[in-house]
Amino acid sequence: MGNTVLTPQIIANEALMVLESNLTMANLVHRDYSKEFVHVGDTITVRKPAKFVAKNFIGETEEQEISEGSVPVKMDRYRDVTIPVTSKEMTLDIKDFSEQVVKPALTSIAQAVDTDLLTVGIEKAGSKVAVSNTPTIVDIANVAKALDNKKAPRDNLRNLVLAVDTLYKYNTLDNFAKVCYKGDSEALKEAEIGKVYTMNTFMSQNAPQNNSATAGTATAYKVTCTKGDTKFTVSNGTAATGTIKKGDKLIVNGYLFECSEDLTLSSGAGTLKVTEKIPFAITEATDAVIINKAHSLGFHRNGLALVTRQLELPQGAAKSAVASANGLAVRVVFDYDSKTKTDKISFDIIYGIKELDSDLLVDFA
Repeated sequence: MGNTVLTPQIIANEALMVLESNLTMANLVHRDYSKEFVHVGDTITVRKPAKFVAKNFIGETEEQEISEGSVPVKMDRYRDVTIPVTSKEMTLDIKDFSEQVVKPALTSIAQAVDTDLLTVGIEKAGSKVAVSNTPTIVDIANVAKALDNKKAPRDNLRNLVLAVDTLYKYNTLDNFAKVCYKGDSEALKEAEIGKVYTMNTFMSQNAPQNNSATAGTATAYKVTCTKGDTKFTVSNGTAATGTIKKGDKLIVNGYLFECSEDLTLSSGAGTLKVTEKIPFAITEATDAVIINKAHSLGFHRNGLALVTRQLELPQGAAKSAVASANGLAVRVVFDYDSKTKTDKISFDIIYGIKELDSDLLVDFA
């Protein structure tokens, strides 16, 4: 029998559970959460994991302030999925409603969070390791070596998240299979591969890689843009008549964008259309990070932070709720559009991402 009392709180609790179960990167990085309310664009200060220097003692101690380990984080990532719902859907029990509505909505939000974390980590990485044309297990060892050279702790908090294309370059290598073999019956998460050269290794479908059949020839350029637009103005292209192909990707200000149309630059300039609205403005030409191949990320947990807070319940929406647990918060709001006479349900979250130590981040591409 259908459940006629699907309240916002019941749905919010279910949404939170679905979100948490679909996150990979968010469970591998440093997390900062509190129940304080924030608005989009607010800047908050969060504490970084403590880091000290062992001083030579020559008769008198030198104090080191723990409070110095803080960093400002802008809460500028606001993800929303709004869906029209019918009275028939609202009479489903929570299990069926979750399958039809909640799971698809929150899975897309989880993918966005993981993509954002990987994007910032790759953009801010202090080290780069190349993927060989002929794959060799030494490449993966070099990621661990890069972390060792930057004195990343050799604890169980080192991770390597492989892009799809990168995984399939290495997983057929005999040495890779031997290194990944755990030799026990422990059930692994679907994304987990095993431990490889000090790093817990995973695959993520959200790691940035090129989606065009053949990547464009423009390997460097600068961009400006208007907030809310779906295009960048390109300048200073290294190839005066270089091409940018539909499906090519670029990172700007920690966001990943995909090109929606082919573009041939004229004197290194042109208008580049992308598939999603740009959430910021750039007036001074800024370098774009060109994703013309698959990029993976090696990192220590303390190199990258996901900062989450709660959104306020809207005063104009009587039916709304927030669910929070384990450093995550999801808001659910019911609304009615009198113009179209349609009920709607909205799922949204707010968060910020910040590199805490670029030395603990390795771009593997």
